Amino acid sequence: MGLNIKVSHLTKGLMIFLLLSLGVMVGILVWTTEKDTWIQLTRFQWKFIPIIVGLGIVRWYVDGMAFVTMAKHGSRSTVTPGRAAVIRLEGSLVGSLVPVLVGNFSMHAYLLHKEKLKLHESMALTVLRAILPVFIFLVNIPILMFMKGDPNSSQFFDALIKAISLPIVGILIFMVLTLFYPSRIKHFGLAVVRLLSHIKIIHKDRLFAVQKKLFREINQFSGIFWTYLRGRKLMLLAAIGWLGLTFFMDYIIAMAILWGFGYFPPFWKALAFQNLIRPIIFFALTPGGAGVWEFTYLGFFSLYMPQHLIGISVLIWRMVLTYLPSAFAAFLLIREFKEDTRLKTMLLEEGHLPEDKFNENSNSINQNHEDIQ
Repeated sequence: MGLNIKVSHLTKGLMIFLLLSLGVMVGILVWTTEKDTWIQLTRFQWKFIPIIVGLGIVRWYVDGMAFVTMAKHGSRSTVTPGRAAVIRLEGSLVGSLVPVLVGNFSMHAYLLHKEKLKLHESMALTVLRAILPVFIFLVNIPILMFMKGDPNSSQFFDALIKAISLPIVGILIFMVLTLFYPSRIKHFGLAVVRLLSHIKIIHKDRLFAVQKKLFREINQFSGIFWTYLRGRKLMLLAAIGWLGLTFFMDYIIAMAILWGFGYFPPFWKALAFQNLIRPIIFFALTPGGAGVWEFTYLGFFSLYMPQHLIGISVLIWRMVLTYLPSAFAAFLLIREFKEDTRLKTMLLEEGHLPEDKFNENSNSINQNHEDIQ
């Protein structure tokens, strides 16, 4: 996998994100806005505004602390908290506009590499950062068992939870199997490839090319995790803790919006509902989760407030967690782009970072994980 990002992908992703997100948001506002919306908006407790904005700012520093923790050598980290927050903002922006493995992976790996980390180490940290939320989402399995069909949930949200429960559990089980039993995933994948090759639905050469790439990704995915688990267990726990705190702050921001309008839902139940819907956003296929974010939190806010307030609440939530950070990230990325000639090369249609260096460092990772293959 190279580290180049095509400008055409960024442009298309931006267009899709704007059309979907703004289109859905406008539709929600038209559907939910009434005369009472503007009356209630004037009664919003404005003391919660600085709290919501402050939480939104601190949230990115907390998010960046996962990279600070993972980049530690001894008692010191290669990455400062401020720079880690910038890396997360810029990487998340690019990852929102292009496929995650192309955008988020490339930008985070490159920006970490600029902080005097070796290229293979920066790639490993990026992969690890993508793996760790799986362990936070495992909490959703017991939550689903206790809250599925909750009598206090709205019909819409209850139907949503029922619809997503099986896919969420399936995705989590697949991720755990990939981490702990990669050989079984490979055997299953090989059986599927052989079956499809016999049926001749897809050309055999293309199937084997996909199989080869998939097996390589599984090796790297599982291998990096086990390398850190064996040698840096406390670092993994600390990084999971920072990511968990990041999610917690996201959830508190949504609850602070409810508090501002005078609604005080059961604290732990509201947190549990948000953790249930988080994987939907995390695994959303649209750029920036456009459309998916809005509909999931439309369901969440509908649990605790009347219809005429849920649209404006979704808009405030989206502004704080997505639109404003994305605008600031765009400013940072443009400034970095102007100052960094290698970043310019990475964003050219035909340009990329040296493949030989990438492959050399990737091989150095894989050599340590042959016992997993």
